[in-house]
Amino acid sequence: MRPLTFDIRNLPFAGTVTRWHSVNCHRYPSIAEHSALVALYAREIAARVHPDISAEQQVLLYELALTHDLSEIVTGDMPSPIKRALRQHFSGQPSPIDQLERAICPDAAEREDQAKQADQAFLYHFLKLADILDALVVIQQEGKGSARISISQERGQAFDALVEKASQAFPHLNWRGAQEVRQLVCELKHVQLDEFNA
Repeated sequence: MRPLTFDIRNLPFAGTVTRWHSVNCHRYPSIAEHSALVALYAREIAARVHPDISAEQQVLLYELALTHDLSEIVTGDMPSPIKRALRQHFSGQPSPIDQLERAICPDAAEREDQAKQADQAFLYHFLKLADILDALVVIQQEGKGSARISISQERGQAFDALVEKASQAFPHLNWRGAQEVRQLVCELKHVQLDEFNA
């Protein structure tokens, strides 16, 4: 293990730099909260889709989940539609925001490149599904107005499309497990203490 290349003086601000600032929400989650939840969702998706991944792959997945948006501590959260538009405009080459994020946090870029390697690209799918799932939860739990409905539908469709793409690329894995995690998490049911078996 080696220290992060990312300037760790920025880490304390992961808890104060918020996401979703362009959407009307009741509460705006921090980058630290998002990163932790993506790691937990990715863990659950991986455990149900491919429970036999190696310890090294597990560590790579967790580190990627925890670092994937660290650059936003410096840049702020750029809305996803803008990122998608930039990628489409610069088709065939990295978009300026992707280049900037990779320069700010090469650790995340390195882990993303590893997770995209053909023999283990399912790891990147786990991460992206978890990232989309967190967006679904945030908009359903915290969103206000018409944006809540439209973003929820769009992110739900994106999740389904990615499950379909992943199942074509890795048909031997149980991608229904990702849908199970989505269904359970999106119930937004807080399990009370008296519901646990003694």
